[in-house]
Amino acid sequence: MTKGALLFWLTTALALITGTAASTDAKVDLPLPQVGHCVWSKYGYPMPTTGLDVCPRPVSDISSNFAPWSYPPYCIHAPMNATVTDPNGGEGAKLSAGRRKYCVYTSLTFRGRGLSVISTPQGAANLVASLDDTRVLPRLRDHPASTMAKRDARRDAGRPYVIKNVAQGHGKGLVARRRVPKWGEALIGFPIMMARTDFLEALPDADRKKLEDRALQQLPTMAQEAILNLAHGVAGSIDKEFLLEHIFRSNIFGIEIAGVHHFSLQVEGSRINHDCRPNTFWRYSPSTMTHEVVAFREISIGEEFTHSYLPLGLALKDRQESIRRWGFACHCSLCMAPRNVAFASDIRRTRLVEIYTTMEDEAAEGMLTRDKIETLLAEMMLLINGEDLVPQLCEYYAMIARAYLSIEAFDDARHYAQQSEEYWIRYGTEEHDNVDEVRALWKQIEAKEKAVNERRRRQEAARSREL
Repeated sequence: MTKGALLFWLTTALALITGTAASTDAKVDLPLPQVGHCVWSKYGYPMPTTGLDVCPRPVSDISSNFAPWSYPPYCIHAPMNATVTDPNGGEGAKLSAGRRKYCVYTSLTFRGRGLSVISTPQGAANLVASLDDTRVLPRLRDHPASTMAKRDARRDAGRPYVIKNVAQGHGKGLVARRRVPKWGEALIGFPIMMARTDFLEALPDADRKKLEDRALQQLPTMAQEAILNLAHGVAGSIDKEFLLEHIFRSNIFGIEIAGVHHFSLQVEGSRINHDCRPNTFWRYSPSTMTHEVVAFREISIGEEFTHSYLPLGLALKDRQESIRRWGFACHCSLCMAPRNVAFASDIRRTRLVEIYTTMEDEAAEGMLTRDKIETLLAEMMLLINGEDLVPQLCEYYAMIARAYLSIEAFDDARHYAQQSEEYWIRYGTEEHDNVDEVRALWKQIEAKEKAVNERRRRQEAARSREL
């Protein structure tokens, strides 16, 4: 596999996985952390260190103290003329990455298994607080589905999954060994390797391989074996010199660290195969680096856990084109449905997008009425439930809130803003990607209601003066 092919796939995959969240990838390296404000959280969570609220300083190969990492960072500078894709620019837009320093950081004790990170010194500093195992809530740490839970015969019996061979062409998968109720945790895991995405683009092959090899070799032996046992493509098509990149191609998913795109490798979670109508969804908490795989619906004993590698709601043609970039064709029940069934599904999904666009456009132009909102809302709910697209209510409820706001129906706007926020937390935890957008919606409602009340007060005062 060429470097260009991997970069094309990563760019597509990360965009698909992160969904509609706005990209905030910085155009330059992040500034150094300031006392009292930690850059790993845009809301400024302090990290208590020796009794003071201070942030860890970035460390590199020239630092005398590399704690809390287990080894001194191993670093390589990008060439002076290195460029990387600008995630906020147009097609083909590039940013300079000349002399950017990429380093390997390893914690041998992270979550009982170990973690290696390839990132900049600033990026690694943003992870320091998350390395602390005590930050993981006991309900997640000790849950039978957690990879942190101590293992014995009794606990193993309660673990909700077993890794085994599944359908032909799917390799190994996670299969339910007991019933998992709706909203129940099917798996709670943590990353074993993370990397800043643009290091693949900024560094020459030889330097890239040095960082990848170091990241793997510094991990405990069991962690190395777990990574190397993951799926890595079809035999005969693999460049063994870059085996780790083939493993990345088949198993990683996108995350952000302080607004910069990275990817994460989580061993057990990587075994969960794709389905366009999955029975689980992922939740990720940046503050603890916790991946929760949660049941969309009840999962029966013997049923395979599945997850959608694509945004939910795509029509058949769009799904097929997108999934090919992952290197396989989808044969799930939705994609293999009879032509008339697939056609009807596409019509419903297309209509959902039309409703969203219509409501947004007409709300902005002040053309909506209560009757039209309620008619489109009823149709929207029928389509979402009929297509099993309930997670999209995170965004659709926010759209309904904006629609009601446009007609100054503030109680309804608050109701649907609350519904949207609750769904974002349910599907993405309190640290979901759209925290800022949810806060902005509440501020819009508050500001417009205040302005309308002030306008009505002035009108009442004017009428009183006339009388």
